[in-house]
Amino acid sequence: MAAASGLAVFGAVAAAHALGVASPGPDFAIVTRQSLAYGRAAGVWTAAGIGSGIVFHVAYGLFGLGWLLRTWPAALNGIALAGAGFLIWIGARALRAQPLTEAGDDATRAAPGGWRRSYAIGLVTNVLNPKATLFFVALFSTVVSTPMSTTLMLALGLWLPLATFGWFASLALLLSHAGLRRALRRHAHRLDRAMGAVLVSLGIFVCVRTLGAWFYR
Repeated sequence: MAAASGLAVFGAVAAAHALGVASPGPDFAIVTRQSLAYGRAAGVWTAAGIGSGIVFHVAYGLFGLGWLLRTWPAALNGIALAGAGFLIWIGARALRAQPLTEAGDDATRAAPGGWRRSYAIGLVTNVLNPKATLFFVALFSTVVSTPMSTTLMLALGLWLPLATFGWFASLALLLSHAGLRRALRRHAHRLDRAMGAVLVSLGIFVCVRTLGAWFYR
């Protein structure tokens, strides 16, 4: 009976997570931008950073750190504003993208800072992603209503980061396909700027919503 209950909880969490991770948001935008701008390696390393960031969210969801957000709501506002600032910074840099030269190739668009920077961008984007924070707080406070076994916690702790990485790595591989990038090459800077506009817009929206809720509460 306990095993069946554990499988039911795992299935519910995994299904909700699959829907949440596939929905557009800051993580989706940053992987799209990195993949189109800098290629496959940058996109996959960014996806790895996002998957690693999920470990942070899973930790407070599974091991009781969610009480901090319930007892000190200002923590959530702080995370939201920090994440918004980071998105605006990344987006502003993308808005300044320049057209590629005729002789340029993928090497001329190598990601600044190499794989470490791409990984860090994915990690920070996800950890400071207010959408992810709200999602996991809501998920674990509604779906997980009873104590879980160690086996179930370990299973979720492994599955959620790996599933997140798998989804975004697949997205990165698709967007960085050589044929697709060649077809989009002439418009690469426009796509980069478009993703920058999306990131800046997301950041401004989060700022306005967070500060508005704080001032008018």
